[in-house]
Amino acid sequence: MDLKNKIVVITGSSSGIGRTTAIRFAKEGAKVVVNFNINSRGGQETVDEINKISEGLLVQADVTKPKEIIRLFDEVVKKFGTVDILINNAAIPNDKVPYFEASYEDIVELVNTDLIGPMMCSKEALKYMQKQGYGKIINTSSIRGAEYGGRSVVYAASKSGINSFSKTLAKMVSPNIQVNAVAYLKRWVTEDEIADAFIFLAKNDAMTGQVIYVDAGFTLK
Repeated sequence: MDLKNKIVVITGSSSGIGRTTAIRFAKEGAKVVVNFNINSRGGQETVDEINKISEGLLVQADVTKPKEIIRLFDEVVKKFGTVDILINNAAIPNDKVPYFEASYEDIVELVNTDLIGPMMCSKEALKYMQKQGYGKIINTSSIRGAEYGGRSVVYAASKSGINSFSKTLAKMVSPNIQVNAVAYLKRWVTEDEIADAFIFLAKNDAMTGQVIYVDAGFTLK
């Protein structure tokens, strides 16, 4: 798929990997929707950078709230007419407190953000992708979804869920819509190297149901 003029929605793209990926898509000629929940300054700086090289749209929305997800995609479609690519990047990066100290609210907050949010955003985006007969969904995962160690029990469970969700949804919506995930280890690779994987999957029409590990070989056995 040529990315020129494609409409790309990236949740959680006001900073970090989301921001880097958003700018990379803009450099490929895509029109990029920058989403943030709290970091309005970062979101504005990101969309300003995008508008220097392509066309961007800034939308505040909390991906744990169904009405805000609907509003997010309503604003995208009002501006650009459709959704071609969705990158579910918004996430809480690790358990806030150790598992045995976590409250019900702590657990629900992380699972809502890292697993249910991507499920609901994908469901909304698919309304438009299925109508047009093509689209890409790329979920942000982590090596913790496959490496059963460390202290982030809830985070690992949510990312394992993302991997399963990506594969199951890919089978459901194939062959015209592709669903994949990128699992990375940020300590070992750069944000640009992670963005490379998102770009690759967005361009590729043959790969679906895959979890791509960008971890400099950390998970090799």
